[in-house]
Amino acid sequence: MLKSFSFSNLVQPHGGKLVYRIIPLPAPEYLEKLPKINLNQNQLMDVEQIALGTFSPLEGFLGREDLESVLNTTRLKSGVIWPIPIVLDVSHKDAEPLKVGSEVALTDSGGQPFAILHLAEKYDFDKKELAEKLYGTLDEKHPGVKIAISLQPVFLAGKIDFFKRFDRESKKYELSPRQTRQIFRERGWSTVVGFHTRNVIHRGHEFIQLRALEQEACDGLLVHPVVGAKKPGDFHTKYIMQSYQKMMDSFYPKNKVILAAFNTYSRYAGPREAIFTALCRKNFGCSHFVVGRDHTGVGKFYDPHASQKIFDSFPDIGIKIVKLQAIYSKTRNTYIASPEEAMGDEIIDISGTQARTMLVRSEFPPAWYMRPEIAEDIIQAVKNGEEVFVK
Repeated sequence: MLKSFSFSNLVQPHGGKLVYRIIPLPAPEYLEKLPKINLNQNQLMDVEQIALGTFSPLEGFLGREDLESVLNTTRLKSGVIWPIPIVLDVSHKDAEPLKVGSEVALTDSGGQPFAILHLAEKYDFDKKELAEKLYGTLDEKHPGVKIAISLQPVFLAGKIDFFKRFDRESKKYELSPRQTRQIFRERGWSTVVGFHTRNVIHRGHEFIQLRALEQEACDGLLVHPVVGAKKPGDFHTKYIMQSYQKMMDSFYPKNKVILAAFNTYSRYAGPREAIFTALCRKNFGCSHFVVGRDHTGVGKFYDPHASQKIFDSFPDIGIKIVKLQAIYSKTRNTYIASPEEAMGDEIIDISGTQARTMLVRSEFPPAWYMRPEIAEDIIQAVKNGEEVFVK
């Protein structure tokens, strides 16, 4: 029932096998007898991605030894690279009646079971230690630190079985690692470059995507927007996916691009999160992954190049990191991939915040920054009174 899955012509999943922990719906009377833990939205997303194999080789939530190893070495105790703690935090009240070795029903906000945890361990952990080792700071202005400090006091560890995926607006785009690998295989692709984004497409990202595809001579490109929890000012998922669908329909090279959505949330972990985003795309079948300047950056907490440099310490990561920038040269009326190439040129830039302000005012950003066809759709939505940005 629980199987690993492999495609020999594609990059191997991280750790050597693609985890798959989806089971048929258990009998209602069986679920009724199990103790239950209610999960929040982020925990629910983690369970789903573990089950689908996105977090391979993880089969569940980390125990103490693995957590300590991840924080201290950026590797699991097995030695496999893993940068982010995937933990299930609960209250003392919820944890107290649970017995190690038992099964626990995991429920959504409505109290409906969607997964089973095979409880292998329950433990407490110093949250300040977790925050400092994960984020490199205890400054509570760092959003990750605030989240870590506010975690519940007990961590539950163990493998999970998942049996109920959830409907949501982006669901039709949410391909699993098994599905993307099957599509790549059917297209005869063995080299695929992945691109991580949280925004509507703009010309800088378009340049990086196509430059990476050409420069690395890859068979295809996986455009993979993150569609989970948002923060104020972010584009709502609907408009991100619409903008990329327009690119698919009208502008991307035909039969070279796959558009899919990745339902997860920001970890605010800077360079560590850059590794995490790469490993997830490796599990989706990508042999290459684009990491730009300030990839997964968090304000001024990390050097803008830290997320690129960190990969130099992990030569065994098993996915090629493509380090590119998008610098617009007014002199040449084109984008350039590195500061060295742009030496002596007049460089101009618009921040994402400036571009969003223009769109809210129904003003078109310059065509070198965003295709008018993309901007027009967003401006029309704003004029229609639609909530384009998260409040």
